[in-house]
Parts: sequence; C-alpha cells; structure tokens
Amino acid sequence: MSENRQAIQRIINELPSPFDSHDFIRAFSREFQVDYVRLLSQYTEEPFIKVHGQIGRFLADNQNTLNISSQGKVYSKNIFGEESENEQWLLNN
Repeated sequence: MSENRQAIQRIINELPSPFDSHDFIRAFSREFQVDYVRLLSQYTEEPFIKVHGQIGRFLADNQNTLNISSQGKVYSKNIFGEESENEQWLLNN
C-alpha cells in the first residue's frame, strides 16, 4: 500500500471527516480494484478479515504521514452490509 501513498492521501482527503476504516476500504477497493483482489487472493482462509485488518493497521501505523488521528472504535456496515467494529479516523487540519 505504501507505493500508493499519494492516491491513498487523496482518498482520505475526499472522505468526510470523521470517517471509519470501512469507509476507507470501500473507497480504496473501488480505486485499486486489481491491487485489492491481489491482496485478497493471497489468503485461502478469511481473506477479507485478513486484508481489512492489514488496511486498518496501515492506517494506524501511518497516522502521522497521512495526517489522521484515531478517534476510537465505532460500529458501521462493512462491505458485506454487516455491522462490525472498526476504527474511526479524523483528518487533522
């Protein structure tokens, strides 16, 4: 994901603030469909859980670089339309 940092920053800047990891995953998977499918195809068990966890960790590990800050856990609909816990993010001004 690091190689797409500029595009990731643009995606974040276009999301409403605050946003959550599910919002980011939907936008990322739409823009980087091939990369997203490649990530998923690396796993035979629970690919979505593993990849979405990696994406969440990327956001957490790169908060300073991406100019975002964690706001704690929230519940929202994941890509399957199911409510699940994930991190909420605030774009820093």
